[in-house]
Amino acid sequence: MDRRLYPLFDELAEAPLKATLLKVKPCKPEFAIGLNQAWHSRLPYAQRGPWILAFAATYRNNCFGVALWHNPSARNLPQDWLELRRLAVPLDAPHCTCSYMLGKMRLWIKSNMPQISKLISYQDIEVHTGTIYLAAGWTPAWIVRARVRDRSKPRQGTRRNYRCNSNGEAPDGSGKIRWEMTLGN
Repeated sequence: MDRRLYPLFDELAEAPLKATLLKVKPCKPEFAIGLNQAWHSRLPYAQRGPWILAFAATYRNNCFGVALWHNPSARNLPQDWLELRRLAVPLDAPHCTCSYMLGKMRLWIKSNMPQISKLISYQDIEVHTGTIYLAAGWTPAWIVRARVRDRSKPRQGTRRNYRCNSNGEAPDGSGKIRWEMTLGN
């Protein structure tokens, strides 16, 4: 998928020198899904929807980062929380793009969605270190150990099947750290 937002105006695509030159704004989820598929290191395939919120980080009509947000995937978590499900940037994105996006998205959500009390995200500990969350002021709150999931049978207590793991078994079963950011008023 082409990362350009407005291809007619994009003759010379260039990356900004600093992440702070990026404009981080809501975008259509379909746009973020397509670029997530091209850029995400571990989870390129994302559900089509419904997504509560999507963001793009742009510079001179070119995109250098996308993010997708939804209610928490763990059903026992409060529904006034919002979970960052995907955050992806291309290799030519400026240094600190992810942390910068986390900060700008937090501010936008706090201003425009006052019903949201906390932001969460899960870091895959097999391939990421959590640096972006630390730099953005998030707190590690929970560790989920690696596990093997058998999704070949229906869920217990129902005839419904599990959701597919279209990104493969490795990311699905790896250990994770849940990072949190309390919004407060």
